[in-house]
Order: sequence, then C-alpha cells, then structure tokens
Amino acid sequence: MVKIFFLLEVLATSIVTVHTFFLRGDEAAIAIGLTVFVASTPICLWLSRFLVIQFTKRVLKSAGIEVKNSGAIQILNEVNTVVTPLNEFVTTGKFSVTDVIPEGGTDLMLLSYAASVEQDATHELGRAIYKEALVRRLKIQRVAAFSEIPCKGVEAVINDVPVRVGVADWLRERGVSVSGLLYNKIEKLAEEGKTPLVVSIGNVSRGIIALKDEVKPEAKSFYSILKRDDLETAVLTATNELTAKNLAQKFSVDVLRSELQPDDKAREVQILRAKKQVVAALGSGIRDMPALFAGDVSIFLRDEFAEEENKYDGGDEVDFKMAAADKFFTLREIALYAAKLIKINRWVSVLAWLALVGAALTMLLDEAPFPFGVEFAGAGVVATAVLVALNSMRMLNLRN
Repeated sequence: MVKIFFLLEVLATSIVTVHTFFLRGDEAAIAIGLTVFVASTPICLWLSRFLVIQFTKRVLKSAGIEVKNSGAIQILNEVNTVVTPLNEFVTTGKFSVTDVIPEGGTDLMLLSYAASVEQDATHELGRAIYKEALVRRLKIQRVAAFSEIPCKGVEAVINDVPVRVGVADWLRERGVSVSGLLYNKIEKLAEEGKTPLVVSIGNVSRGIIALKDEVKPEAKSFYSILKRDDLETAVLTATNELTAKNLAQKFSVDVLRSELQPDDKAREVQILRAKKQVVAALGSGIRDMPALFAGDVSIFLRDEFAEEENKYDGGDEVDFKMAAADKFFTLREIALYAAKLIKINRWVSVLAWLALVGAALTMLLDEAPFPFGVEFAGAGVVATAVLVALNSMRMLNLRN
C-alpha cells in the first residue's frame, strides 16, 4: 500500500509541477510542486505499521517471546488452524517401558535382545528400551549390520540371526510371522495409550515391549482454549495410528495424522494451506522443522533453561521462539491488538493524506480559498505522525 501511495505522490507532484511551470513560471512551480510533494508523502502510512511492530516486539520480548520475523505478527491475525506434534507437546516425550510380554521365552531374554539391537538407536523409544535393560543389568550383546528405519523400527544381526524391534506391520513386510493373538494384545496396549513394539528373532515374533509417554497436564487446557477461540487443531506425529488416536481423542482434535516422517508432516501442512487454511505450526525438535517451515507462521518451543541443547539446523529461520506452548495465547492476543492499532493508524493516515493533498491542490486555483504552503503541509504531516505514534504507543499498555 505504501508503494502505491508513493507512486501517486511522484505522479501528482510531476503533473502539478509541469502544469504550474507553463502557466505561472518556475518559482510558482517549485513552491506548489514542493507543497504537493510534502502533503502527499506516505511517510505516516509507513509509520502506521512500523511503529506498532516495533512496540509489539518490545512487548513480546518482555513476555518471553523472541520475534525472528516481524511480518509474521500480522499474519497471526489471520490464523485459523494450529498444527502441533504429539510427543513433547501433548506428551512429555520421555518414554518408559511399561510392559514386557514374551511369547515363547522369558521377559528378561526379550528385553535383552531388544536392548542389544536398540543400543545405537537415536529414537526416544529405542533409547528407553536400552536404558531399561541397563537398569535391570541385563546382558547387552554385540550386533552387526545395524539399521534404523524412521517410524518403522530397527534391525541388526546377533550371532548371525536377524533381530528386529518395531511396529507389527513393518515386521510382517520383512517376512516375520506375527500371530493373531499378538495383534490382539497390540490393540489392547494401544487403546491404553501405550506404544507397543514387536520383537522378532529370525522370522518369528517373540513378544511385545510396550512403552508409555505421560500426557502433559496442561495439554488439555491448551486444546480447550483453541476450541473456544474457534481455531481448528491438527496433530502430526510419527506415533502409530492406534496409540495416536487414543491420545488425540482425549483432546478432540480436528485432524490427526500418524506414522509420519518429517517430510510427510510438511506435506500435511501444505495440504491444509491448499484448503485456504492459514496455519500456525508449533514444534520443539528437529523432526518438527519441515512442518514449521511449511506453515504460514512457525513457532519454535525451546526450554529457556537448556537452549544450547535445542540449536537445531534452521532454528533461527522460524518466526517466533518461546519457552512454553501456553505463550501462544499471549502471542496471539498481542498480535490481534497490534492488528487493531495498525488498522486505526492506517485510517488516520489515509484520511490525513486525502485532506492534505486536497488542500495542496487548491493552490492550482487562480484564487485559492485559503493560503496553503509547504509549511502548512509539513505541519499537517508532523501532526498526523504524532497521532500515529501516540496510538502506536498504546501497545505498551499490554506490558502491565
């Protein structure tokens, strides 16, 4: 909008100056042209947004929210969909082993084999199984040909025998026999909000190890407020479908997509945007980054007391950083108020622009109804700028 007004300023000044030059001479052309130029300057229109954004950044900083992209403040005003992960958002992200269910062996043997395969795993589930075996002081065997398949499981060779730990469907794809009885147990564990992993030795399943990630007490409140504010919710996770659905039902989310790899999450966000949704994406880990960058607004959650551990690649490219999810509502409230102030500023600026330009153009008349020179045009611009500044400073009231 400022560019349009600037072009109008240049065009109007040029036409008026040339017209006056041929009718009244160079002195009158310079005086009237300069007056029109000053009167039609869009500086106040530019200030109408600039000042509000600067004050908004100060208010957000005092609230513990770091702004990386000022343009996203206004986009927040249009957000109607909030995308979140499941682990480390709805849940704590700290898994623990809850059930070890052997099939044709002992629970200690099952856990020992699983931990041996998981000893080099990077996923939280694998690390939890390995730590549980260490706590129980179980034997960790040497492995060869280790491989980790995201969202599926891990596999390695122990004593020339392939051992796998992962979701049941993936094991069946690998030619492992999984009994119907084991599937029934898997469904029951998933209904309890647990994550069941099948352990196979050779081509036969040997049991289940189930893990659970505790739900954050504040998660239910977060989604309730989103519902109250008529914001749609979407949860994107790598967790298996049954477990994810069980957890998501507790919070009545609108969209749930499970068993997703990071690039899949980005695709789901792009699908939402293709449906004309304005998406705010929240995340806290490197696996969430593709989804964050795919959103209209990206919000990175990091522990303010352990920020060094959360410096992921691209982390500085997000729009906002904050320590806790509930800060989102503070951010949105401030952004909505900023949009209101910007709207008021723009109306004041446009009305003042029209009045000053109209007054300046009266100088083209043979007998102007009132004297209006460059000093009056400048005073009008300054007065408008003061009004815009005073209105923008109202933003600082939110710090109290």
